[in-house]
Amino acid sequence: MARIELRDCTVRIKDGLGAHPDIYPCTALGNKALTPSKTAVAESDTTCKVSSVSIPTAVGGNTKKIPVGARFTIAGETDAEVVHVVTARTQSSESGHEQETTDIVFGPALGAGTYAADAAITLLPQQLEVKIGDGNITYTEHNEYSYLLDRDNLDTVKEGKEVPMDVKWDSVYEYITTGTGENISPMDALKGIGGADEWISYSADPCEPYAVAIEVEHVSPCATTKGETTLFPDFRSEQREVNFKDATISVTGKCNITEPIVTRAA
Repeated sequence: MARIELRDCTVRIKDGLGAHPDIYPCTALGNKALTPSKTAVAESDTTCKVSSVSIPTAVGGNTKKIPVGARFTIAGETDAEVVHVVTARTQSSESGHEQETTDIVFGPALGAGTYAADAAITLLPQQLEVKIGDGNITYTEHNEYSYLLDRDNLDTVKEGKEVPMDVKWDSVYEYITTGTGENISPMDALKGIGGADEWISYSADPCEPYAVAIEVEHVSPCATTKGETTLFPDFRSEQREVNFKDATISVTGKCNITEPIVTRAA
C-alpha cells in the first residue's frame, strides 16, 4: 500500500441520492415546455420541466422533491460524462407534504445531443467537497473468530459475528465547496441538518438512522504513482469535534460494512 498524503486528496461527504437504483429508481423525466407546443430539451437549455419524480424521503424533506444541489445526467446528451447541478426548483401548488418538483434550473447548460420529450434524468448523490491541508483518515477492520478445542487441544476455527468498521477523520481543511453555492458545513452534511436537511440517507433502509458515504480521492503528484479512491459507505458519525481557531474537524464513527471499497486508476 502506497503512502497517501491527505493534502493530495479531496474528501467528499455524499448522500444517498441515486446510490441504490436497484432498490428505488430515484429518477425523473425531463422536458422543455414551449408555447404553443411542448418539445424536448435542447442544447444550451438551463431549465426544464420535470414529471414522474421518484425520490426516497429526505431526512427533513419530502418525497418527490428534487433537492437544490442535486446532481444529474440526462439521456441523449452526446457527452455522457457531463454532470449538471440543480440550482433552483419550482414546486407544485398542491398543499401538503407531497408537493412535487415541476421545474428545475440547472448548470452548466446542456451540451450537444438528441433529447426526447421524456428524456430521463438520472439523479446522482449530493456531495460536499473538503480540501484537506493536513491531517489523516484512519479505519479499523475487525474480525471475530472462535477457536475450538478438541480434548483441550487447538482444533478448528470458526468465523464469529461481523463487526462494523471504525473510521476516524482528523484534518485541517483549506476550503469546502458544494459546487452549487449552498451554505453547507461538514457537520450539516454528517447529520443531515441545516443546509443539508434535504440530503437523502445513504442507507438503503429508510427505517435506519441517517447515514452518508465518505469518499477519499487521491490524485498523486507523482506521474509514476496511480491514484485511487476509497469509499466508506453507510457511515454514521458518533462523535464530532470542531476547532474554529485551528480550522480542524475531528469525526469518529462506524460504517455498516466490514471493509472499505477501494478502486485504483487504470
